[in-house]
Amino acid sequence: MLFNSRESTETFRNSHIMICTGDGRLGNKMFEFASLLGIAKRHNYKPMILRGNSLSQVFDINQVTNTQPKNIKDVGERGAGVYDKSLESLNHDMNYSLRGFYQSWKYFDFIRDEVRKSFQFRVSNFDKARETRISLNVGDKLTVGVHVRSGDMNSKRELSRGYNVATKEYFTKAFQYFRDKFKHLMFLVVSDDLTWCKNNMKGDDVKYVSTGSAGSDMAFLAQCNHSIVSTGSFGWWGAYLAGGEVVYYRNFPSNHSWLLKQYNRTEYYPPRWVGVE
Repeated sequence: MLFNSRESTETFRNSHIMICTGDGRLGNKMFEFASLLGIAKRHNYKPMILRGNSLSQVFDINQVTNTQPKNIKDVGERGAGVYDKSLESLNHDMNYSLRGFYQSWKYFDFIRDEVRKSFQFRVSNFDKARETRISLNVGDKLTVGVHVRSGDMNSKRELSRGYNVATKEYFTKAFQYFRDKFKHLMFLVVSDDLTWCKNNMKGDDVKYVSTGSAGSDMAFLAQCNHSIVSTGSFGWWGAYLAGGEVVYYRNFPSNHSWLLKQYNRTEYYPPRWVGVE
């Protein structure tokens, strides 16, 4: 329920600050900032990140402060990928610092347009993504951004914890979903393992993408019409920013794993997205 009070004034908002700590890599930080925007909106707090948060290297974020707010209380989370309803009921007699990953669409999807506008790419990232797209001669075809996460998720340790890598069979089904639905498509594949992609994703409608940085890769995915998501938060955000139809790998996190205990898939993946195994 949104904040609704006679105190809902600009004066209240300017004196009540909420920040997030910015842990993890780019996709993690984007979840944290988006959830900060949503939770702060519910309470009429002013959302801010501390200067030095690396999100500012990728996006032109306006909500930046140089100083840590006073009278601040740390707020944790029930799980990394679940929605914690208790955050809808905070006392308004202090400032707050969100400590955690807050990986649920429920924290911010009710202001999705505002969230997407807040992730305004820095010119260098946007231009590099656009130049890469032009070099691929996509023309007027519908584009499906495909993110394939391998690398760190393919280690023995991470696999044992419940991280995993989407299978060739999954991508075959996901590609077919879009081929059956649309004509004049181009699949644009972004990955930390393009060699695997070239061996397992073939077709005249498939091209492989390397922009040179995580920020411009994200900007590239965000410029696509539709999306295919493998595992992890990076691809999740590429799809969310693109805003089109999304197919995601339904087996992330792995069944019966430690990681799945930290997640609720229905709260991690928006219900409008299509899950495929």
